[in-house]
Amino acid sequence: MKKLLSASLLLIVIATLQTKAFGATLNCKFSTERTFDNIETIQLTDDTFKINGEIEIPLEKSTISCGHFGKRDRLDGLALGYQVILKACAVGSQVKGHIIDEVNEVAADIVCAE
Repeated sequence: MKKLLSASLLLIVIATLQTKAFGATLNCKFSTERTFDNIETIQLTDDTFKINGEIEIPLEKSTISCGHFGKRDRLDGLALGYQVILKACAVGSQVKGHIIDEVNEVAADIVCAE
């Protein structure tokens, strides 16, 4: 019984560390020609996309098929005139996607990485 209890405790510790370890903030940059004059910094956290440290766009997570990478996460969000579509189909912690400014009708490709 003691071994079962210690194994259960170890699983709880590992699960907690995993959620903290992979909850890092990723800095994003434009991967195409810059079309947004009003955006200086972009960051991606667990479930939020931040523009200039002020505008927060909540993201919803879904699962998509990424070819030989198998099932991966897709993040979508829409708020304050911005739409964000991101997917993690690359190797490592790189996330690629698009940001769309619906008010000014411009879009750009972005890449988020550590």
